[in-house]
Formats: sequence, C-alpha cells, structure tokens
Amino acid sequence: MFDELKQWLIQHADALAHATLERAPSMLPDVEDIATIVLLLADNLGRSREIQLSAVQFWALTTIGYDARGASDWLTILRVLKEEIGKKLEREITARQALLYWRAMDDLFTYALIEATQLASDIDHAALLEHTHSLRTQMENFEKSKSNFVAVAAHELKTPLTLLEGYANMIRYESAPESRMMLYVDGLSNGFRRMHEIINDMIDVSLIDLHAVELNYTQFHLERIILMVADNLDRHFFSRNVDLVIMPLGQELRVYADQEKLVNAFTKVLLNALKFTPDGGKVTVSSAVTRLEEAGGNFGGYVEIIVADTGIGINPEDLEMIFDKFTSTMDASLHSSSKTNFKGGGPGLGLPIARGIVEAHGGRIWAVSEKCDEKTCPGSTFHIELPVWLEKPTIEVK
Repeated sequence: MFDELKQWLIQHADALAHATLERAPSMLPDVEDIATIVLLLADNLGRSREIQLSAVQFWALTTIGYDARGASDWLTILRVLKEEIGKKLEREITARQALLYWRAMDDLFTYALIEATQLASDIDHAALLEHTHSLRTQMENFEKSKSNFVAVAAHELKTPLTLLEGYANMIRYESAPESRMMLYVDGLSNGFRRMHEIINDMIDVSLIDLHAVELNYTQFHLERIILMVADNLDRHFFSRNVDLVIMPLGQELRVYADQEKLVNAFTKVLLNALKFTPDGGKVTVSSAVTRLEEAGGNFGGYVEIIVADTGIGINPEDLEMIFDKFTSTMDASLHSSSKTNFKGGGPGLGLPIARGIVEAHGGRIWAVSEKCDEKTCPGSTFHIELPVWLEKPTIEVK
C-alpha cells in the first residue's frame, strides 16, 4: 500500500501544488516548495513515528526557519493541501482505499501543522517580547525625562519666587506694623512658604526617581524623632480636634539613619493620616522591633513604625496607587490645596516621597485598609519598616 501511495503522490505532486496555490494565492511558498512537502510525505510513508517527526522538524527548520509571515503562510498551505489530497483521492480511487491512504498520511500532516504552528507561536512570542522591551525602554526614558523636567522646573521656579519674596519683605519693613498692608504681606508670606514646600517636594521626588538620594547617617534615638515630629504637627491636629497618640517604644532604640529625611517621611505619613481622618478622630503611632532572627553583627533587625487612623480608609485596589506621584484617589473637582483640612488636597507627592526615603534606607512602607467609607470610617494603617543599624553602614543602602 505504501509503495502505491508513494507513486501516486510523486505522480501528482505538481498538480496538487498548483491546485493548492489556486485556492491560497499570494503566499510565500511557490509550486516547487509545495511539491517538496508532497515528496517529503511520499518519502516517509510507513516509517516509524520518530523518523517521520524528525524529517518534518528538519523540513520546518530549513524551509520555514524563523520567518513570521512564512510560518503563517505555511499553516494555510498545509491545511489547503491536505484538503486537495483528500478530494483528489476521493475522485480517483475507492472510498475504502482512500481512507487507508489518508490514515497513512495523517500523522505526517499533523506533525507538519504542529511544527509550523510552533514556529509561528515562537516568532509571535519573540516579537511580543521585543515589543514589550521596546515599550519598557520608552517608558523608562519617558519617566527619566519627566523627572528631569520636574527637577529643572522646580529649580527654575525658585529664582522668581525668591525675587518676589524679597520684594514682599521690603514692603514689610516699610509698612507700619498695624497697617492693612501688613495683612497683605502676611498673606503673601504664607503663599511663599507653601510654594517653597511644593518646590522642595518636587525636587525630592525627582531625586528619588533618579536614584540620587544621598543619606547622611547619624546616630539618634528613634522614639525622640517620632515625638519631635508629633510636637511639630500638634497644632494641626489640635485645630482639627484629632487626637495624636504616640505609644512608647518600650526601649531607647538608637539607630543609624538620615535623621532629617526620616523626619520628612514621618511628617508626610502623619499629615496624610490627619487629612483623611474626620474631625474628632484619632491617629495612633506605635512601634516595635521585629525580625530579630535576622540580626547579626552591626545589624539589629528591623523596627516597624505603625500609623493607624480612624479615617475614611482606602479601597484595596488603591493601596499601591496612593504611593504613585501626582496621584490622588479623591474627586479632582473637590480638590483643595490645604495640607491639614479634612480630605485636603495637594500635589500628590507626600506618600511617594515617604516611600522613596524609606526604601533608600533599605526599608519598606505599605498601607492596609478594608475599604473607603466616609460614613463608617474603617480607618487605614501605614506600616514603616526600617533596618536597625547599630553602627554606621559602610555601604550605600538602596
């Protein structure tokens, strides 16, 4: 049977190739290419499946290679060729003989279709990976360009702001202490102070994006720094009738870190808790030494500072987004520039800066909340985990 089918395929190879191309025009394979696969079928009839598969794989690699369009075209050609062979067998021989011939070729066609499909899939996957890499590179370049723009813009804003502040101070000195002009100058000074804060935040977040945060390690009592931050913010909490409770650490923990930057980070996290806690609410700060099993040498484990509020909470899907710069989960139409009013706005840089500072120290910060609900106020809890260095680190911590 195999010899008869082999002779039949060799005899009709060109005719089958022409018929296939008539039904599938504008394909990369030509008549000779299609006739070659027909002869390949004929040569491998009756052989073991291992030999058939090896022959088809060699054909696929040498004929299709890694040509994306060629792989797709061969998938169409193989399907059409299979149909043409079936129709021609039905016309020329008995149904029983055609079925036997068809079974003899079916495995070879299956192997060929699988190999062509695999090559097409590999090529598509490689193209997708290349496209993804290209997009990632573009995004990285865009982020770097954006960070550079923000940094340059912030520095450029400082010059005219300093000039305006200087003229405002001149007006202050030349005005009578109780005059109406002093009210205007005080208003300008408050605006200048807020502008300086925003500009400094823009510079900080740019340095974080560019991985250019420099840490000045000194040794200090961590609990005293937390209490200092609380004292600095006490008037804001008092004006909102929000209790700020600092739980004692239980031990005098001296750590090496950048004191000024940690003060900045703690301040921004506490102000965030204040903004989203209704009047009459409560913010509690607690801390504990954790992961002591990792301690050794000049490393004393980690200290975790927990800031829990009785505020409106955060939707679980927004828990990571709140650390993205220039991002807010609040309605933009209700935006205000207050740092301390309930649901007050801002440029959306506080939490991103806090995360950048904490991560520059080798720590991490994350938020936990059940949901966002202004009626039930489920609250939010921010966790700040910092490494406890018992001696000044000799390497830069990222």
